[in-house]
Amino acid sequence: MDYSELSAKKSRLDGMRPFPDDVEAELKKEIVLELTCTGNCFDGVSLNRRETASILFDDEPVPGHSLTEHIRTLNVAKAFEKAAEKAKRLNRPLDDNDVRNIHRIIVRGLDDDNAGMYRGASLTFGPGGPLMPDPVRVQRMMDDLGMWLYTVRTLHPVMMAAEAHLRLMSIWPFAEGNVRTARTLMNLILLTEGYPPALFSRREKKEYWSSLEKAVFKNDREDYDRLIYRAVNRSLEFYLKAGREKHTGDVEAEPYFLRIGQLAKETGERVSTLRYWTGLNLLETAGKTSADYTLYSSEVIPKIRRLKELKEQRYTLDEIRKILYPDE
Repeated sequence: MDYSELSAKKSRLDGMRPFPDDVEAELKKEIVLELTCTGNCFDGVSLNRRETASILFDDEPVPGHSLTEHIRTLNVAKAFEKAAEKAKRLNRPLDDNDVRNIHRIIVRGLDDDNAGMYRGASLTFGPGGPLMPDPVRVQRMMDDLGMWLYTVRTLHPVMMAAEAHLRLMSIWPFAEGNVRTARTLMNLILLTEGYPPALFSRREKKEYWSSLEKAVFKNDREDYDRLIYRAVNRSLEFYLKAGREKHTGDVEAEPYFLRIGQLAKETGERVSTLRYWTGLNLLETAGKTSADYTLYSSEVIPKIRRLKELKEQRYTLDEIRKILYPDE
């Protein structure tokens, strides 16, 4: 794969650095939120963006979610923050000890007895998936990975990060936390080389797992390499936009579609309230599913936030409609 376009964007980004302190702080907050929220989505945790932010930044528990989900969310954010700190002062190649240290943070408070310890039982690639390497092979395979990390020099940084992520997923060395550890390792390599972390989209969950399975078990990595390329490119574009405009926005810039229950969870509003606003033409719908469920575009979410702000300022619904739709 040709990484020259990513290299060119990284060079442009280097020319914009350092960012103002306030932009840097916004970037850090947005990146931590997006990495954690998307990682939770990929790993089957149902916390949405608003709920994830509540746990990370407001220190507020989210009703309906287990303590394990809360701890996993905090650990992923902490692991990335530690990786970012390490990348700034790392003056040696990475090795397998770094992988174990990442894992210790990932499973802290969840599996402390096995933190940083290689598994002693057979596991599958996801529920009901193919068997991963036998436990007796894990130590040797991790030694090989450590040697590869220590000696690799010639690969493009994005290729090296993608390869490290794939190799660790191919070994599945720990009893739990393998996927979160592998993504943190990938981002540590990118950060060490001056790249921003890889930012996946929540809509890429199915593609992430299917491309990994093909790469691990069929030695077909075309889809996988393309996915990692896209994730790094998304991150570079996000940073470049922040550098140009001196502020950040949401990473998830491309619209996606939600049913009304999903929209209610994403915005913290009641379904009945959203239906009422829709009936008053304050919110636009985006069609229906084959099962006749009403769909909304994610682009309506900022409008809902604005609507709530205006309501708090005591505007009437008629006044709000004129503000939201001035041309009508």
